[in-house]
Amino acid sequence: MATITDRRRRLREARLQHQLEVQSRQIERVFSHHQLTAQVAGGRVQRWAIDFDLQTQLSAGLERLRGLKEDLKTALGVADVQLRREGGQWRLHVARPYEPPVGLLPLMALIEEQAPALPPATAVLGLAEDGRPILLDFAAAPGHLLITGGPQAGKTVLLRTIAASLALTSKQSQAQLVILDAGGPDAPGPALLPLELLPHMLGGICVAPQDVTAVLAFLVNEMDYRREQDVRLPRIVVLIDHAVRLLAHSEPDVVTALHRLIQRGAAAGIHLALSTRRPDAPQLSALLKANLPLRIVGQMPDAQARALALEDDNWRAADLLGAGDFMLLRDGVMTHFQAAYLGDYDLHLKLEDLYRAAQPILLAQPFDTRVRLPESPEDL
Repeated sequence: MATITDRRRRLREARLQHQLEVQSRQIERVFSHHQLTAQVAGGRVQRWAIDFDLQTQLSAGLERLRGLKEDLKTALGVADVQLRREGGQWRLHVARPYEPPVGLLPLMALIEEQAPALPPATAVLGLAEDGRPILLDFAAAPGHLLITGGPQAGKTVLLRTIAASLALTSKQSQAQLVILDAGGPDAPGPALLPLELLPHMLGGICVAPQDVTAVLAFLVNEMDYRREQDVRLPRIVVLIDHAVRLLAHSEPDVVTALHRLIQRGAAAGIHLALSTRRPDAPQLSALLKANLPLRIVGQMPDAQARALALEDDNWRAADLLGAGDFMLLRDGVMTHFQAAYLGDYDLHLKLEDLYRAAQPILLAQPFDTRVRLPESPEDL
């Protein structure tokens, strides 16, 4: 039987091997775009960088090489690359991607060692100061979730972690996802956009006002239907980034729909996670906050906003560092934790696993399809 150390080593090797394979394809694709022939022919992995050996003939001018380097940095998502000729061979020096304090996949491997199976619709949030994994079971939660913090707190990245971990811990018959992003013309950003590929998604990420209106109308109808039929599965988790902007710039029917979902959705298996940097905004009325008992607060310079978010400013929230450093308020208990991070290469690796799973894949029902949802996974 494989030891815990063996399993962790295999996970590290699988993650690194996948990253190298994807990066090799990305490098060759960028060269091809520049009408240059190149093949990755091996390389060396170092602590802070990877050296790829290239089979290519480069005799382009300085400007062309500069453009090639910029495109490689963009494609690989790294801070720097260097093209060097050593011993008659071209070598591409690539800075290794950011390694977070808490990686989602290693954390989930740790959780699997401690508990073979998590309850369906359970999100993995991060790691507490004492080494405990922080989980959120939406099915058992007393209400909805409000995530607040300043611009660099890590709110959007935490939403991505919640969505990805739900997809990795739940079958599609148990949990499905809806994502709304009211971040403006640049939404959805690079943190949320890859989530559209998760098979648990009910549709694409909604940005346009007409799409947001249609999805919220569907969810309200679905909630009413479920309440009438006493149906709660699959759980639908609705992630809303820039929630105050959505409330402030939407038509009254959108605001009314959101209010109804926050007040009554949880009892019908529809759970919301709202993210905003403005917990003190008037759009977050006392009625809304009463139905958002779960609070996650990140770095926030404004003491009054912190106090409103936590209903008390004596929780050391002023000491938070940003970049995923959060406080979780649940049932009157405050827990300091570091949010788990899922990089693009790890997300791609798990997407391949999800789509390689048992066939046929059960696709999430799109939001405009009217079907009765099953009362339990066994009904499928």
